[in-house]
Amino acid sequence: MLDTAVIPCGGLGTRLAPITRWLPKEMLPVGLRPVLHWVLDEAADAGLVRAVVVTNPLKPVLEAAARTYPGPLELEFVPQDHPHGLGDALLRARDQLEAAAFAVLLPDHLFQGPNPTRAVIETHRATGLATVLLSESPPKDPDADEPSTRVTTARAADGTLRVTGLGAGSARLAGRAVFPGDVFLEFDAVARDLPPGSELDDRPVLERLARRGALAAVLSRATLYEVGLPEGYRDAVAGFPARA
Repeated sequence: MLDTAVIPCGGLGTRLAPITRWLPKEMLPVGLRPVLHWVLDEAADAGLVRAVVVTNPLKPVLEAAARTYPGPLELEFVPQDHPHGLGDALLRARDQLEAAAFAVLLPDHLFQGPNPTRAVIETHRATGLATVLLSESPPKDPDADEPSTRVTTARAADGTLRVTGLGAGSARLAGRAVFPGDVFLEFDAVARDLPPGSELDDRPVLERLARRGALAAVLSRATLYEVGLPEGYRDAVAGFPARA
């Protein structure tokens, strides 16, 4: 049963330094609330009932502030002692998920408009496939536009999108995904081939799924704010309504 969000918060927010030396980026205020609370709201509004927050022991204030979230989600916390990639963060939550499908919400992406997590969940349920959210909006900072986030897509017979390749294309990954529980077998396979000390990212897993035609996608109709970048955070502060 898909009822859980995994929210990776282990990164150190280096692109927002120096402010993130004192305050984790997930706790930066937007509309009088921490960024993380907006992400938790999105998960709850999409029908999820639990969130596993992957934390960093260097950011103890994060868990303390997350526990003040007034919404309906059941919160659990698992540590990631050092940021070793998104794949590593997801593996930290493996035991909590018990082989069930789960959503992933990256907290440095905020949205205004139709709930993007709900859209990803609906496409996953319709296709039975791992599903990623895509955005066609131009990056706020062209210098931070990473080719690795770009994807090419094709329309499947059922009318939904399939990711056909990564590294090029007009659409880019937008910080929301749903994975079936057996995706950890893919991460295990990738991890076995990594040199010691290397980060375990999600891209190799997405590439493996795309090559098999097993990665669905949905285009976001919401406005994207990349709050992990100074320009995106500034726009979110200006664009989000004040809500205590």
